Amino acid sequence: MKGELIKTEKKLDENYWWFAGRRAVLERVLSRLGRHARVAVDVGCGSGRNIKLLSHYSDWVVGFDRSPVALELAASHGLPIACAEGEAIPLADSSVDLLSALDVLEHMDDDMRALSEFHRVLRPEGFLLVTVPAYRFLWSEHDEALMHRRRYIASELHIKLTSSGFRVLKRSYAVFFAFFPIAFYRLFRGFFPKDPFAPRASYVMLPAFLNNLLIVLLRIEASMMGAINLPLGTSIVVLAQKVMR
Repeated sequence: MKGELIKTEKKLDENYWWFAGRRAVLERVLSRLGRHARVAVDVGCGSGRNIKLLSHYSDWVVGFDRSPVALELAASHGLPIACAEGEAIPLADSSVDLLSALDVLEHMDDDMRALSEFHRVLRPEGFLLVTVPAYRFLWSEHDEALMHRRRYIASELHIKLTSSGFRVLKRSYAVFFAFFPIAFYRLFRGFFPKDPFAPRASYVMLPAFLNNLLIVLLRIEASMMGAINLPLGTSIVVLAQKVMR
């Protein structure tokens, strides 16, 4: 991801509805772990906000990213980070209890290679938390700006995880209540010309009441995920566990 977008997301990650609401979803899914992890890794850590989240579920956490801008931002907050690719994590086999890749796989040229690397570094029965953007028909200028390679459907991601040596424990779509307005906005924007050399991310600044409403709706979704898997949404969240091949 481009450095300027990483800086923009850093400014938004505390209060913008998508980031704040996603954390509520992640916390609900992580509550399923049932035990405290000793070592956690956040692959594609960006500015480091999710390192803080994982620290509530682990004794020690480190973030990896390949962007100098992201690493500089994370380091400025005293977070433990290192430069590394998700396809080549500089850790020993079976050394990690919990690994997160939050909106990371869609950036990788070879997502199966990355999943194999995640499997390698996780301990037997270690946990993998993954989020990815959903549905190819939602592809837009936003994806191009964020340098995505693909979008997923839940069954496709499930199959890839299973074939990589994981057992899926939880699989759900997210951003369910706002799905149709977002889908309409993305499709509507597609009718307008864009600069192919400078695509723009669609972080729309909403009125405070609407931004807060979307956060509340995502928190409701998080509560629902404790009992059901949501049938559609703009994102997919999966909790999986390593099994020995």
